Amino acid sequence: MRRSLVAVILVVAVAGAVGLLRPTPAHADTTPTSTLAQLMLLEPGDSSYRLFHGAVWLGLDKASTNYRWGGLQCKGRELSETSIQILYAAYRNGDQVTLEYVASEYNQKQFRCLTGFTIAKP
Repeated sequence: MRRSLVAVILVVAVAGAVGLLRPTPAHADTTPTSTLAQLMLLEPGDSSYRLFHGAVWLGLDKASTNYRWGGLQCKGRELSETSIQILYAAYRNGDQVTLEYVASEYNQKQFRCLTGFTIAKP
């Protein structure tokens, strides 16, 4: 029994060393298509900026859900300045938006982190 346990540990260690045991990237989910109800942008001087850098709310679920980017709550999920400008234009024009997001956890709370979006004319 001890030999088989040692063999299993060795196989796992070797597999990890050669990169066979890689964590799989989070799969992005997609929202239903809706208009943007609200857009929030935070600047570095804001007290919440370290937690997240911005958020959007969709018209269809604005009372219960937002989709964030950046900060500790959505580490590695930043939006470029261009993407933010495109989202603002979609908000202003009332365009239909479909969001791509991944679930994230920070301090035992769940967040939806924006990873991409599609915009279409109404």
